[in-house]
Amino acid sequence: MNWGIIGLGNIAHEFAESMEAAGSVYGVSSRNYQKALDFQNQYNIKKVYKSYEELLNDRDIDIVYIATVNSQHYQNIMDCLKSGKHVLCEKAIWDNYEELKKAYLYAQEHDLILAEAMTIYHMPLFTEIKNLIEQGKLGKIKYVNANLGSLKEDNPSNRFFSKELGGGAMLDIGTYVLSFLRFFLQDEIIEIKHVMSKYKTGVDEMWSIAVKTDKDIIGNANITFRSKLPKKAIIAGEKAYITIDNYVRADKAVVTYPDGKKETIKCGNTNNALMYEILDIEETIKNRKAGKDYINQTMDVVYLMDKLLTIEGLK
Repeated sequence: MNWGIIGLGNIAHEFAESMEAAGSVYGVSSRNYQKALDFQNQYNIKKVYKSYEELLNDRDIDIVYIATVNSQHYQNIMDCLKSGKHVLCEKAIWDNYEELKKAYLYAQEHDLILAEAMTIYHMPLFTEIKNLIEQGKLGKIKYVNANLGSLKEDNPSNRFFSKELGGGAMLDIGTYVLSFLRFFLQDEIIEIKHVMSKYKTGVDEMWSIAVKTDKDIIGNANITFRSKLPKKAIIAGEKAYITIDNYVRADKAVVTYPDGKKETIKCGNTNNALMYEILDIEETIKNRKAGKDYINQTMDVVYLMDKLLTIEGLK
């Protein structure tokens, strides 16, 4: 399957490295043509295009990985879909639920796959944890928690602090914590509460979010990009709880029982996080029924983000 990449920031380099083991990057494009040429030479890529449009017009491209800034994602997604390309878009895929719904419906109508590059959906460890939950090893799930904090440099000109470029904690890292909650809560969220603080440029800097499902399971998430927080998640049931360090790309978790006994679960490899995304979406394209399609969960997360950002006047 031939992949194209548009947008060549840091994550695109990691993606290209993962593709060397999992697939084939056929062509790349950047608004900076020299940057695209350098990228081609570094990863031995077949073609470089002078524009995104030129890449999308190439019939040899089957699927496009979008690694542009957040504010460009929706337009990039629609351009790719209208060109008949499957899409894997870097997180956060978008912040407007109704617009993403239009893209999703367009993809469905044209037999195309639209997916977000969300590692949580593709790490083998989380599939294993879900299996343990379904087997009743944790008992009835009562509480799910995820925290994530990164200390970004205090630089108002950085894209993370720019409204115009889709900055803010929610779009940068909030999508991880909400995706984790959605992945393990499963049931319908019927109540949501939050508090939020802003950075001096007006973007959101910190959130504390609590949700409740229709089965009375509580979920809690805390995010910030001006303070370090441990990348730690907890899934608590009536029989045991699981702690997951560095959960964004985790390959290990610890089950703790009421008597203090601990059991370590290992599955997958942190270093292969993007490769798992690539393999899963390729399998989904080849076999719709057997593949892993998480777009409905992505839609639910975007709905929550859209609602929270709208309430706080950040849209």
